[in-house]
Amino acid sequence: MPSDSTIHAAIDNLGQTLSQALGSNLACLAVYGSAADDTFRPEHSDINLLVVLHDVAFADLELIGELLRPQASPTFRLATPLVIAPSFLRDARDSFPIELADIARRHRMLAGDDLVSEIQVSTARLRDEAEREARGKLLRLRALIMHRPGAKEVREGLMGLLSSFTIIERALMQEDAKGLDLLERIEARQSLRLISLRRLQKIRDGAESWPEEVSLHDLLRDTASEVESLVQWVDQHEG
Repeated sequence: MPSDSTIHAAIDNLGQTLSQALGSNLACLAVYGSAADDTFRPEHSDINLLVVLHDVAFADLELIGELLRPQASPTFRLATPLVIAPSFLRDARDSFPIELADIARRHRMLAGDDLVSEIQVSTARLRDEAEREARGKLLRLRALIMHRPGAKEVREGLMGLLSSFTIIERALMQEDAKGLDLLERIEARQSLRLISLRRLQKIRDGAESWPEEVSLHDLLRDTASEVESLVQWVDQHEG
């Protein structure tokens, strides 16, 4: 697997390429999410780019796609970039509060002006969106259990669930908590035991391997139970 410094340099080079290609139309270019902090894992973390253009034109969208496609690889997993106009950062705070709050908290500038550090979202909207997202993740987890897919799909589903709930929890806690510290704070506040989610974090961080199929079934079952408890916590959360 490539080192953190290698990934960091590759992101910087990609940022320079995009900046040069987009020219004066580029207002802000940043990497956000796990690729902007120490939770990034090349084998299953995506690289998320925020591209703010003064004018979001069809030709620029095509250009961005053409530049990014050759760069993607199994260890350089480029997510579809978030391409927006500056007005989106102002007008979408009510409809995308979790996403914008997370971008504001976890980003690294690559080019242009920092338009995201000062984003402020409503605490009430943040809580409402967190509840909706948490309940949606629970329903998708139940669907995963009913469909009984192969081990690979179960592993991908569990890892995606972990990433999503970490963002939801961080938004509600209003802290830059990372890793086990975040779960520990939730456990302390709510008297919860999040053993399966802790185990998923260890797997994500390379400290533990995925279990065999029978044990994977048990991990899926126990994770579903913990997610039920987390949804109740989100529902009752008042900041």
